[in-house]
Amino acid sequence: MKTRFFSSDGLFKKSLAAATALALSSCSLVQYQPLETISKVDLNSGYRLQTALDHKRDADASDMMVILMFSGGGTRAAALGYGVLEELGRQKIWLQGKETRLVDQIDLVYGVSGGSVLAVYFSLYGADTIPSFEQRFLKQNFQRQVAKQVFSFANLPRLSSPEFGRGDLLQEQFESGLFRKTTFGDLAARRKGPFAVISATDMSQGRRLDFTQEYFDPMCLNLSDLPLARAVAASSAVPLLFAPLTLNNNGGNCGYTLPVQIRQAAEQAAADHNRLQSQTQREISSSFKTYEDPNRRYIHLLDGGLTDNLGLRSLLDRTEVYSGNSVYRQFSEGKVNKVVIINVNAQNQIDTHIDKSAAVPGVSEVLNAIINIPIDQYSQESLRRFRAFVDYWNEQARARVGGHEVNMFFVSLNLRDLPESQLRDNTLNTPTSFYLPHHQVDDLKQAAGVLMRQSGEYKRLLEALAAPPAAPEDTVGALWFVGEGPLPKPDADAEQPYELFEQVETVQ
Repeated sequence: MKTRFFSSDGLFKKSLAAATALALSSCSLVQYQPLETISKVDLNSGYRLQTALDHKRDADASDMMVILMFSGGGTRAAALGYGVLEELGRQKIWLQGKETRLVDQIDLVYGVSGGSVLAVYFSLYGADTIPSFEQRFLKQNFQRQVAKQVFSFANLPRLSSPEFGRGDLLQEQFESGLFRKTTFGDLAARRKGPFAVISATDMSQGRRLDFTQEYFDPMCLNLSDLPLARAVAASSAVPLLFAPLTLNNNGGNCGYTLPVQIRQAAEQAAADHNRLQSQTQREISSSFKTYEDPNRRYIHLLDGGLTDNLGLRSLLDRTEVYSGNSVYRQFSEGKVNKVVIINVNAQNQIDTHIDKSAAVPGVSEVLNAIINIPIDQYSQESLRRFRAFVDYWNEQARARVGGHEVNMFFVSLNLRDLPESQLRDNTLNTPTSFYLPHHQVDDLKQAAGVLMRQSGEYKRLLEALAAPPAAPEDTVGALWFVGEGPLPKPDADAEQPYELFEQVETVQ
């Protein structure tokens, strides 16, 4: 009996060891699947921002361009942005002689990190985002689902692979819960909402990378082949919590050359080293050229909030480099006379007790400071720069676009601008995570409404989009030509107003 026990125990240990070895050896089968490469750049195909702008120019009769931006901040950012969408869905405006909803007029949506989840979903599903996004993401414990996969024994072999990490598991959860296997090609072909631009951070270069074909041309990659979930996961890959996500790089093998506008901007920048705009143009030009380096076979992406947590940099850079793009042509041609930019900033301000004690702050406090301090400072600088840009743009717009009136409205919605209240305390102390209790989601939705109602710039926008006052009633009676005579008296059952009959009698 004793011998038999040890024999079976030994057999069990051997079986377990063999199973473990087999599982670990299978990690070699989990390899990065490269994105489809291109042999030639085709400026007329792919998921291109320029194509979307040209399409608006050719097909949209609206004289207004609306750009919506969702910042980083996990589910807190997604909930605040969702609250803004709800408010825009309720807001009726008067445009081109017709009543419509402001949410239906959004042309572009930018998203970073947690904001990218909502941005892509809104682009894909349009008006159906409300209420489905709340049901499928905001009120679900997405974070628990990710954690279950990270700590699952079944995923141990995959996580043991050097080419598979927690960022890839995050992608799988986005696929399972929100986006399935849809790609940017699907988004280009059948999106119901605005064109979406989301950003990640190129880890080795420390630069922003936008998920549009314009940024993938230098890498000689077909963005249309990339799953939406992978882009959102890359944009949301908070350092240390999630591993960077990988892209292959085929730069230098498709005959790529810098677009004419960027090349001309770089040449002008070389002759003028003093202007801030020139510096930006040189940086963008050099960043595109780095993908031609044959040593950069792979690109590793981190959270987009590290380089542009508000999305404002992306818009500023494009404005400074593509000064002759279709947006400006629409201004000069009189097709657009109102530009609306709504920036949703979910930056929090967690109460801390470290200043009340001589105790050395713990690891978690230090890590939060390392990540959040640079992001917050960079965001404030971006806001200052963008406000200066808007003020200058409005001052120069009339002369620049041919004399007709063009207005840019910059609606900045920041949690820190909430009035002193319990709501402000609650929302500013909301952590950055992929799950929030339902009451915190509701608080953030409520905060969105408060911020919009108190915004002076938003009020100015609504005044500009209000229905024109009704024309005063004509006090002159109807006139009749010789031989016509008055209208007959209405029948008793007729639906004509009695005032018409009185008017006719007066003319007689």
